[in-house]
Amino acid sequence: MLEVTGLCFSYQQTPVLNNVSIQVRCSEIIGLIGPNGSGKSTLLRCINGLLPAPNPESICLRGRSIRTFSKKELAREIAFLPQFQEKMQGTTVRELVALGRTPHQKTGWVLSRKDKEKVDWALEYLQLVPLQHRLLDTLSGGERQRAWIAMALAQDTPLLLLDEPVTYMDLKHQWELLEIIIGLKEYFSKTIISVFHDINHALEVADRICLMHQGAVHRLGSPVSVITEETLRQVYGIHAHVCQVEPGWRPVVIPEGLYCRRAKRRSEHQTIRRPA
Repeated sequence: MLEVTGLCFSYQQTPVLNNVSIQVRCSEIIGLIGPNGSGKSTLLRCINGLLPAPNPESICLRGRSIRTFSKKELAREIAFLPQFQEKMQGTTVRELVALGRTPHQKTGWVLSRKDKEKVDWALEYLQLVPLQHRLLDTLSGGERQRAWIAMALAQDTPLLLLDEPVTYMDLKHQWELLEIIIGLKEYFSKTIISVFHDINHALEVADRICLMHQGAVHRLGSPVSVITEETLRQVYGIHAHVCQVEPGWRPVVIPEGLYCRRAKRRSEHQTIRRPA
């Protein structure tokens, strides 16, 4: 469906992406992880056409360079939820979600019957029907995030790009949203590329994980092949355990706790012989 080949990108003279290549199949979830500054958000913005790739052929959708799509055409193919959203004062949840139908409208701002059905579906799927007439600035951070995700769903594109979608959500709503993301693939055949800060979230939902480091793809593959104690040390510089809680379950990453690290440092300090 999507092919990124040898993608490089720089902000002025600062390289951010270095020869990134990734193929994304239809109806799969790619978990994009890596340390801060590794190029995850920049990669999503390049795929969405918000940042121009130096080589027009480095990003192709269905065998066609994204440079050949008009903005409206591309918006019918790719929906993008950025990490930080604009403030929309005086806008209700339903009005925000309806903005997702903009690429499909032919008669200005008049919503067609199909548009209204898609808006209703997105509101219901994100459990926002009771909040649909509330102003965005009266909602909690997690509720606003769900409203923005609903807007991306109403756009009804085959490809969804999500940049840290569980931001601002408490533990319960984080895991509810992860279940929704899986459902979008399983029930609606959506293809999803999502940035996750929490490695365990990526392990839970992703078919494949792309681990980025210093602007390049460090490793790409199945979750169990990518997330190992060795790669966590190499990329994140931390000691962590990758645990299999039950047979058949996804693995879980448990970082070495501060108490354990401090105890190790004290032990190492005690073994150092001080000069007389």
